[in-house]
Amino acid sequence: MRTLFSLAFDGFPSGRAGVALFALRAFVGVAFVLHGLGRIRDLPGFAAMYGLSWTLALAAKLTQIIGGVCLVVGFLTPAAGVSIAATMVAATVILRHKGEPFINPNGHSWENSAFYVLAGLVVALLGPGRYSIDAFLFGALL
Repeated sequence: MRTLFSLAFDGFPSGRAGVALFALRAFVGVAFVLHGLGRIRDLPGFAAMYGLSWTLALAAKLTQIIGGVCLVVGFLTPAAGVSIAATMVAATVILRHKGEPFINPNGHSWENSAFYVLAGLVVALLGPGRYSIDAFLFGALL
């Protein structure tokens, strides 16, 4: 019978795969910490720009900041990846609803948000790799 940990973590690859997972986690995590911090300073403006309530805007930004930090250090990585993907699904839907194109070299598009949906899901599905707090904490439980 599979344990909860083996369902969430399907091993912790090392070597090139571990380094690649670390690089992806670090890049996406840092990007989301910066996205979250950049917009949380003007939360009412962010909420108005996307037609969100103040509480939903705050939840999105806190999810991005906390999820980003968790990705960088590799802590609760599947949950962090899914939470980042979820905020970007919402962003993609909003951008599509506004009529933004997939790619627009001269302005807004939904290409970036869709990429981060995919990146969050990839990290959630592949796990954090060997170079993570998750591997340290949960590696022996598999």
